[in-house]
Amino acid sequence: MRVDLESFEKWYANQVKHKKVGGEEPGAELLKTSYSFMDVANLLGIHNSNLYEIWRGENLEIITVDSVKRIPIDVFERWYENQIMYQKADRMPTLTDLEADLIPLQEAAGFLGITKEKLSVITRASRYKDIFEIRVFDNKKWISKKSFQQFLNAQNVYQVIKEPEKEVPVSKESMETKEFISRQEAAALAGVTSATITKWVQLERFPCVGAGRVLRIHRKEFLQWLKEYREGGV
Repeated sequence: MRVDLESFEKWYANQVKHKKVGGEEPGAELLKTSYSFMDVANLLGIHNSNLYEIWRGENLEIITVDSVKRIPIDVFERWYENQIMYQKADRMPTLTDLEADLIPLQEAAGFLGITKEKLSVITRASRYKDIFEIRVFDNKKWISKKSFQQFLNAQNVYQVIKEPEKEVPVSKESMETKEFISRQEAAALAGVTSATITKWVQLERFPCVGAGRVLRIHRKEFLQWLKEYREGGV
C-alpha cells in the first residue's frame, strides 16, 4: 500500500499526536489556528482546570483533534478581549523564560525548610499574601524571585536555610588572579559567612557556574555586585 505524499504532509501538519522519526515537529498548520488548553493556561498563567471551567461555564467553542480538545485561536482572542480578569503573556512562555525571573514553589519551599503545602498557604492566606507574584506553568506554581526576596525582607520567621559548611581559611592574595572563586573564598572577600554567600547564590545575585560543592563564582562580577550592594544600589 502506498501513501500519497501530499496527503500525508497535509495530515501531518494538522495533527500533533504523531511525530516523524528525526523529522520536523507535527502540527504546523494546526498550531496556526488553534491552541491546546495547556498552551492557553500557560499563556494566562493559570491552571488548565480553571480554563476548562471557564470554557464550559461560558459554553465557548472548541475543536477536537485526535480525541483531544483544542481552542480555536480566534475564539480565544474574542473571549480575551471581552474579559478583564486575566492578563496574557506577550508570547507563549517557555521554561527558559520562567527560570529567568521565577522559581518553582516547591524549590522556594525547600530554601525555607518548609513543605510546598505550607508555603502555598502562606502565599494564599497569610498577612504576606499580597507580596507574592504567582504564575502557573504546566499546572505548577512559580514565584517571582523579586517577590520572594521581598517576602524574606518583610519578616524574620522564614529565611533561607542551608546545611553548615566547613569554613576553610583562604588567602585573599591567592584570589587576585582567579577568574572563579569558591563560596568560602567569596565569603572571605565579603567578610560574611558561607551561608550568606549561599543565600545570595540561590537568589542569583551574581553569575555562577557548576552546582553544589563544585559551584564557582565569577570573581570580578561578584566584587562589582558586592560594591553596589554595599553602596545601597542593589
